Amino acid sequence: MEQELQRARSQGIFLGGGGAGGDMSPGAAMFDMEYARWLDDDGKRLAELRGGLQAHLADSNLGAVVEECMQHYDELFQLKAELARADVFHLLTGAWATPAERCFFWMGGFRPSELLKILIGQLDPLTEQQMMGICGLQHSSEQAEEALAQGLQQLHQSLADTVAAGTLNDGTPGPNYMAIMAIALEKLASLESFYQQVS
Repeated sequence: MEQELQRARSQGIFLGGGGAGGDMSPGAAMFDMEYARWLDDDGKRLAELRGGLQAHLADSNLGAVVEECMQHYDELFQLKAELARADVFHLLTGAWATPAERCFFWMGGFRPSELLKILIGQLDPLTEQQMMGICGLQHSSEQAEEALAQGLQQLHQSLADTVAAGTLNDGTPGPNYMAIMAIALEKLASLESFYQQVS
C-alpha cells in the first residue's frame, strides 16, 4: 500500500484527508505538490551530506552543507505552517507523510527530547561544554513538550465538554446540534495555533 501511495505521489496523484472521493482543499493540494518537491530535494541534499562525510570534508566545508540542510528543513516547517493555516486537518491526518515520518509524529508520542537522548550516544566524543549544551537543550525541550501536552489535553477536554454540554437531540430538529458543532469547530480552530507551537 505504501509503495502504491508513493507511486501515486510521484505521478502527481495525491490522496488526501479530504472528503469522499479524495477531494481536498486547494491548500492541501498545494502542500502535497510542494512536499513532493521538497522530498526530492531532501534526497539530493542528504546524498550530498553523506558524500561529504565519506570524503572527510573539512569542518568549514561540511558546515556549509549542514547549514544548507538546516535551511532546507526550515523551508519544510514554513510549508507546514502554511498548511496549518489553510487546512490543519490535512496536516494532522498525515496522509502526505512518508512512513518514517508517521512513526515519529510528535502528537503520536514522538518527542524531540527523545531524539536528543538518541543523538547523545552517537556524538562521542563531546566536550564538557557541548554535553552541557545538549543536556540544557534536552531539559528545555522536555519542559516545552510537557506544556504542549497539557495544552493538548485541555483542548481535548474542552472539546469533549462542549459536545457533551448539550443534548444532541433535545426534541427539536437540528438547531441545538448545529450550535454545539459550531462551538466545537471554533475550539478546533485552535489546533492551528497548537501546531504552530509544536513545530
